[in-house]
Amino acid sequence: MKKILLLSVIALFSLSTFAQLSTRENVDPYVFKTGTRPQQGDIGLWIGPSITEIIQMIDDDINWRGMPMLNLKFYTSDRSVARIGLQIYNKSQGLTAKQRQPDSVDLKHSKSHTYFMLTPGIEHHFTPKNICDVYIGANLPIGVNSIVNKSSHTLGKDKVYHNQTQNQFLIGIGAFVGLQFFVADLPLAIGVEGGLSGLGKFGGVVKNVYNEINADGKYEKKTMYTHFDTEFGEGMVLAKKISSNKFELGCDFRLTFSYYFNK
Repeated sequence: MKKILLLSVIALFSLSTFAQLSTRENVDPYVFKTGTRPQQGDIGLWIGPSITEIIQMIDDDINWRGMPMLNLKFYTSDRSVARIGLQIYNKSQGLTAKQRQPDSVDLKHSKSHTYFMLTPGIEHHFTPKNICDVYIGANLPIGVNSIVNKSSHTLGKDKVYHNQTQNQFLIGIGAFVGLQFFVADLPLAIGVEGGLSGLGKFGGVVKNVYNEINADGKYEKKTMYTHFDTEFGEGMVLAKKISSNKFELGCDFRLTFSYYFNK
């Protein structure tokens, strides 16, 4: 009875090795494989929250910035992949207040924050004979980070308009190694990526434009630049012109959840 049960299990496991993506066949039925492997022309859709992003999701004190990066993969060959990732975040809010007694006061304020990151990259996958899909790759993130504040303050016939803008250009480079496990014979994979990445941030200086109109109709415009940076041991710097750049280098890991399909 035990021999019959053992033979039945072996037979079922052997049959399961034939179930692959619709474009893939097992050339050797005696080589056991775990799950399926994509081939040339296949497409993968995956989302990969990093450890840092997961911590931000859990921590209530951190204003988490949008969803993790959404990526699209295209298999240019059985072992070469071109991929591109996209992350977009936008938040806006406004405030309006009015007071008629004893003085007429109108206050309006709006704020918007836009973050956009595009990350093209490549992957090289090692032999499909490995039980798990192992690969290495590199990427080149490029994006922008923009914050705009607008406010107007009216007291009687005196008016003050304040526009504040902060724009950052982001560009970096990264290298990573990945490992993914395919779920049974489904075109689904769970994996992990880890690597070293650097990101340069150029700009980030706050531009302040003040427009003042007094009761006599006199108009005055002022433009000043501020920079908030405590790393240099200073608070707010007020000047006619400031340039700023910053570079960050570090390691991070991310979990990946992938779904593969054919064109």
